[in-house]
Amino acid sequence: MPIKLKEHQTPIVAPLKTDDWSGPWGRISPTPRSVDTLRICKRKDLEELHSYPYRVLSSWHLRSLGRDQEELKIEAGPDLITVSGRGLARIAAALDQSSLEVISETALGRDVADDRKIFVSSILLERIRE
Repeated sequence: MPIKLKEHQTPIVAPLKTDDWSGPWGRISPTPRSVDTLRICKRKDLEELHSYPYRVLSSWHLRSLGRDQEELKIEAGPDLITVSGRGLARIAAALDQSSLEVISETALGRDVADDRKIFVSSILLERIRE
């Protein structure tokens, strides 16, 4: 009688890539509603870090500016945060689920810009209310 190979009883699930949840653009928690504070990291000459509790985020608006360029505006308390780049729909979806932990300007470099689905070219913070 021929020997049969035993089949794997549990389905094989591909492990999540690190890029699915984090990268040079920031980090998304895989668990919805698990984040209390959004951190904004600006990296031009000096690194700046701004933190906002999710309870002060009043709205966000995503719009396409043309080929591979999007803009996400986030109202956070008295500040307006404008994020420019591409793949920002994923960032907006993470905001909807309170799972965006960090968003960061992506370091400039052709290899980074070409290989990433999400790319944050700039973050602008403006005070809109006193």
